[in-house]
Amino acid sequence: MKNIRRFCVAPMMGYTTPHARKLYRILSKKAYLFTEMIPTKTMIYSEKRESIISNEKNEKLVALQVGGSEIEDLKKCSKLAKFYNYNEINLNVGCPSKAVQKGSFGACLMKDKTLVKNCLESMQDSTSIEVTLKCRIGIGKDFNYDFFYDFIDEVSKSGITTIYVHARNAILEKLSPKNNRTIPPLNYSFVDKIKKEFENIEFILNGGIDNLEKAYQLSKKYDGIMVGRLVQNNPFCLSKIDNLFFEDKKSEYFYQNIITEYFDYVKNQLANESIFRLLSPLLNIFFGVPNSKKFRQEINLFMKKNKIDELEKLFLKFISDKKIYLN
Repeated sequence: MKNIRRFCVAPMMGYTTPHARKLYRILSKKAYLFTEMIPTKTMIYSEKRESIISNEKNEKLVALQVGGSEIEDLKKCSKLAKFYNYNEINLNVGCPSKAVQKGSFGACLMKDKTLVKNCLESMQDSTSIEVTLKCRIGIGKDFNYDFFYDFIDEVSKSGITTIYVHARNAILEKLSPKNNRTIPPLNYSFVDKIKKEFENIEFILNGGIDNLEKAYQLSKKYDGIMVGRLVQNNPFCLSKIDNLFFEDKKSEYFYQNIITEYFDYVKNQLANESIFRLLSPLLNIFFGVPNSKKFRQEINLFMKKNKIDELEKLFLKFISDKKIYLN
């Protein structure tokens, strides 16, 4: 059986919404998708929970990522993940934001490996779906393999078998989450070494994978790879994934058909969701493209007036006329 996590789309706050995942799934049937990181309190108590954690048609190959450290909350969220038919529930101990630290979850939890192990154990006791972890390779500016090894050694005692590793340290002071994705240096060697020492665990590599060729080559070396900004900036790159990573031969994509299918979905969602949130997964295809200012201005105008048919025509025209590099 081929590894279902060979190509994963990273959880991204504000981006991997149910609407983005709908577009991603139109483009790729086999990419492994993630929700945004959702705080446990939000999952349990928010009045908007249904729209936040909805899983399109109870689709498989999607992981629900949560942030939290309170055992009882994580148990409840694990049961919800099963109820909404997610493939797995993933605990985030890699996010370095100040807001997340204030809530006592994210990357700061790597300082308390026993608590993380206990969280994972309680989650597994509460659900029949797979429980996984996403972490960094360390905390602070300096590399420390012993710290990373001790952390993995402890959390592995929970019995989990899949860990996603962002191969950078998390710097918890003076760096924004955005800068934490680029400034701390990559260190794939830590992931290479840990993979050899814990052969029973599947390690998925995240960090610095900025093109599909690099992703493909790394996927041969690791148990899978995870990309984020590459897909955010150009979701249409996903149209190559099924063939390149899973040898699933299919006919050539017609991007006009993809736009039409996604806009059919958008039209059915307009009564319950803002037009900007619905179209945001597509908007980055205009950034950095020569002479696209006119299109961006028209898009903003049509969005303000909620003119969905005109917007669909505009996207189709942009793709047809500009022949931008979509894949």
